[in-house]
Amino acid sequence: MILKKSAALHLPLTLSLTLSLVSASLFCSLSALASPLPSAKLLIPAPPSSRSLPTHSLLTTDYSLNHYAIGMFHFNLQYVAGDYKIERRIIEESLFPVLQFFDKNPQYKSDIEIQGYAIDLLAEEHPAVLALLKKLVKRKQIELVIAHYSDQFFIGYPALDMQRSIELSDQALARQGLERSRVFFGQEIQWSPGMAYALKGKYDVVVTSSDPNSWYNDETLPLVNVKYGDDSIEALIGGGKKKLNGMDWTIAFLDDGEEFNSLDYNSNFYRVPEQEKLNVDNYKKLLDQGYQFVTITELTQKIKKDPGYTIPDYPFTPEGTWHMNVCGPFMWMGRQRSGVETDGVTRALSYQARGEVMMAENLVAYAEKQGKDVEEVRKLLKEAWKHLLLSEVSDSSGWDPWLVEVQYTDNEVATTRMLLKKILEQLRKMLAVSGKSLLVNTGTGSVEERGAHDSPLPVAASLPVNFAVNAQSYNVRISKLSEVLYRMDVQCTRPDNGAVEIVFDTAPDGLQYSASCGEQTKVTIPTTYKHDPAFALTNGFIYLNNGYSLVKDCTVEHLAATWKMKSGKLVFREELKEGNMTMNMRFYVLKGSADQGLQFANSLNAWPSYCVKFREDKIEMERITP
Repeated sequence: MILKKSAALHLPLTLSLTLSLVSASLFCSLSALASPLPSAKLLIPAPPSSRSLPTHSLLTTDYSLNHYAIGMFHFNLQYVAGDYKIERRIIEESLFPVLQFFDKNPQYKSDIEIQGYAIDLLAEEHPAVLALLKKLVKRKQIELVIAHYSDQFFIGYPALDMQRSIELSDQALARQGLERSRVFFGQEIQWSPGMAYALKGKYDVVVTSSDPNSWYNDETLPLVNVKYGDDSIEALIGGGKKKLNGMDWTIAFLDDGEEFNSLDYNSNFYRVPEQEKLNVDNYKKLLDQGYQFVTITELTQKIKKDPGYTIPDYPFTPEGTWHMNVCGPFMWMGRQRSGVETDGVTRALSYQARGEVMMAENLVAYAEKQGKDVEEVRKLLKEAWKHLLLSEVSDSSGWDPWLVEVQYTDNEVATTRMLLKKILEQLRKMLAVSGKSLLVNTGTGSVEERGAHDSPLPVAASLPVNFAVNAQSYNVRISKLSEVLYRMDVQCTRPDNGAVEIVFDTAPDGLQYSASCGEQTKVTIPTTYKHDPAFALTNGFIYLNNGYSLVKDCTVEHLAATWKMKSGKLVFREELKEGNMTMNMRFYVLKGSADQGLQFANSLNAWPSYCVKFREDKIEMERITP
């Protein structure tokens, strides 16, 4: 969801307002532990009148212009991932009433975003709600936005995961005779320039807020061209200029859809008439002011036709989320505020499982080439992908996850592995290759018989780049695997202030990495940002610009990194709560060019290889270090 679990953050979100920037030293300083924000579980519900209307609805209207208003309702049935009572309540108390509001008021248009998983659930359990949604989409009053099957923290994983998520969503839509728009709007308003690659051919425009652009760069125009490698995609920037030559535009509603007619946690997701009236009145006010309600696709076309408007190239902006003053990806990949949160481990569990699912997928394709009937095993494989993507849900780490949410990822990974076990057992019988080993390369799709192979024994060594560890105590084991490759294993114990840091020296400029969902390309990180950039490192790769690449093993603990530009330090930080006493990381250091580092990182993380050994009664698998 966009907004949850913190009194300090419980404000209506509007794309037209640049989020106030909190000093980096408050939340993003990696030298001191930020104070935890209060949990919503302790909040006393504020009266609805305390929620102010978006300021754009109070502006004096210039009747010499054309006026357009858009809306974006972000519904997340995984708002409390794993709590199925709240899931049903969101449908009955929020989604259905919103659809009924638009059905009764055809003068209003809006975009409604919901995950593909919700389409499956509505078809199975809430057919009346799905029927009304289909009616509104068919009459083009509602533009349906489906970004992902599960409300994933998708900027924490390579592009393939997002692409498979889109495929599953499109299949769910096809089963119901529905068609999504080509507008993309991600959970937590996640952003990455790598989406130009990951979404190509599927979407035309990405909607995002003023963040992270306002965190890193200057003000921008609303409709921009995002380039990444050889790919590009348009983006509608909510914090962009609202008054153009022949038109102005505003936002009627952009928030968690649940916020239209409930106070989420503060009303236990039950409908609140006063809250609903507040938002309905805003729609009426904009209509009285002469605004025409349009979909986001319609708005982008009108901006393009505005006299003198030229779509500018968007400055390179690293991956991020809304509310960058809490450090974007670091909130989901290192900052732990609840006593049950385990960011690095939680994200690594899904990362481990994704490689195994990819391996099984390659083995199924191999069996099919051998003339085997793989129809049933492909059904199991599809289910494995589905549960893997559910495990990547954003709210199992992030703002302040509850135990049920952390367990949600654990349970979905366990289900994924149960399905994998069934798949591999069927493959063992199908392929009848007992006693043999197969080398499975998920990058090329190749499956080859492998003879006996002895890997060279690692040799204890010193790391050729400078590093430091801040912890109560720690143990570092460094092994030299070849003339150019080193492995570093670190185990840290939680200090009194809770924050463990592993810090690497970098050159002052020229660092290169792959943006989230764009692991096929490396880019140079600008040094002109207003704040230190944070990266998810979804393929683990960053070139230190000193002749070495640093590669995080995403299957051990999958944490974000922050580059302290002035001091030339790359920092991996995890803020551990009491009861969560250790942090374990594995890094590889590769001597050579940035291209070589990128290739190694992708072969290790994004597209791993496995040695699969077939025994008479089981299958064993081992991930191979490139």
